[in-house]
Amino acid sequence: MIFTAFVVIGRGLHQQAANFIRDHEGHSPDKWPYSGVITVLFALMASLVFLRGEYQELPRLTVFRDLILLGWCVVLTHLDIARHWLPLPFTLSLTISGMLFTLLSDTLLPFRHALVDWGVMMTLLYGFRVMANRHGKERFGLGDVYLLAGLSIWLTLPVTAVITLMALGIIAVQWLASRTGLLVNREFIPFAPYICFCLAMVILAGIPSFTGYVL
Repeated sequence: MIFTAFVVIGRGLHQQAANFIRDHEGHSPDKWPYSGVITVLFALMASLVFLRGEYQELPRLTVFRDLILLGWCVVLTHLDIARHWLPLPFTLSLTISGMLFTLLSDTLLPFRHALVDWGVMMTLLYGFRVMANRHGKERFGLGDVYLLAGLSIWLTLPVTAVITLMALGIIAVQWLASRTGLLVNREFIPFAPYICFCLAMVILAGIPSFTGYVL
């Protein structure tokens, strides 16, 4: 029953991405690569997070926070895979919702600290983006900057940095595999799916130092 409910939610989140692309381009994509897999993985992970929270009697805000982030992963992953694009309305909403959640929760870092983390992350990533794209070809998009800065509001800067390094590590392994012929070489690699995968693994691991909470 719980799994089915999250499948329905996952499909609704996918529809949000489809509606945005349709409104922007005039039509929805004909194909959604890995859409079914993403929805099932979301439903499975969300069910595990929910049941773990009930079994271990975790704070409601902890479970709620994790479920929200998993939901964001569904939308952003669909958008990045379908169009290699993380639209500002979504990444900015991720940031704003994180700020609101920080204000509502007394177990997270103070709101000012969260803002400082966001500002530092924005500055560092924007500088990195300028360096990465200095030859004219965009290798690191502005949407990726806002995505990671938004996550730093939810998870703190150090945790977001760890997740980013994990994602970059996976991408590096994939790149090496493609160079040796083990995998197909792709010109563009969407960043959001890797970030979201690593974020989901951290959430499922339930490590307090990674969540920003003391459970």
